Amino acid sequence: MENGGEIIRKLRLEKGLSLKDMGEQVDVNYVYLSRLERGLEIPSETLIKSLAENLVYEGNIDELIASFGKIPTSIKQMIVDDPSVVIELPAFFKSRKKCER
Repeated sequence: MENGGEIIRKLRLEKGLSLKDMGEQVDVNYVYLSRLERGLEIPSETLIKSLAENLVYEGNIDELIASFGKIPTSIKQMIVDDPSVVIELPAFFKSRKKCER
């Protein structure tokens, strides 16, 4: 599975955008964007959403956020709203592992 930086790089290149052009579109320095694409920086959820919007990302935004090693705000809110959902996570991941075989 690709990490978030690899996904962003792939989409940026498909759009024919340089790091500098992409950085200007999302108001970040192109050096930071390069580090983000190489997995050396973990962007904010706001920046991830901005990149996704500018690059017309068609996947699940929560999965993109998670691919950067972050827990999406929507998931955090689900846990706050119903802490028992955490108890169900091990069974969920165990069932997913079986499906991937």
